[in-house]
Amino acid sequence: MYENKALTKEPLVSMVNEVEETRQSKTINFTELYRKNAAPVFYYLYSRVRSVADAEDLTSQTFMTALENLSRLRDPRKFTSWVFTIARNKAFDYFRQSRRRPTVDYNEDLDAATAMRVGLSPTDQDCLFDLERLMSQLSPLDQEYLSLRIVAELPFAEIAVILGEPETRVKKKYYRLLERLRAQVEK
Repeated sequence: MYENKALTKEPLVSMVNEVEETRQSKTINFTELYRKNAAPVFYYLYSRVRSVADAEDLTSQTFMTALENLSRLRDPRKFTSWVFTIARNKAFDYFRQSRRRPTVDYNEDLDAATAMRVGLSPTDQDCLFDLERLMSQLSPLDQEYLSLRIVAELPFAEIAVILGEPETRVKKKYYRLLERLRAQVEK
């Protein structure tokens, strides 16, 4: 009788150790995934909300949500597209909430001062302002394509997963969008 208790305790201890090792490996894996994806997620969110503080807040919210729901991720190889989907949803939530709050008008002088600090020439500043003006005239979805591809530097396959569209459609739309912008710049 005592032998049976000893036998049942040993597998239980082994099982507890395995659970602890799994928890530690998930923490280590998440830390590595965070390091790899934090900057691209931040830059993506910054390109959407245009505020460093809000982008930092949304980035932290994104990774907190990812950490809390990590057990729901079935394929760890899809972490990047999964975390960008979370970030995209956080940006949507931000814009929904900001409609209820007063907004600040675009201040070109402030952006000019920022561009000067970065060290851009006046010609480059003008090009940058023209590009921002053109991008602001795009639809939110078109802006999304550019942000995910150029700012976040995601491959087309991951953008397709995030947007829920076929990869070929994403490529075609992206390249047509670039051609349209190029034509407007050349005018």
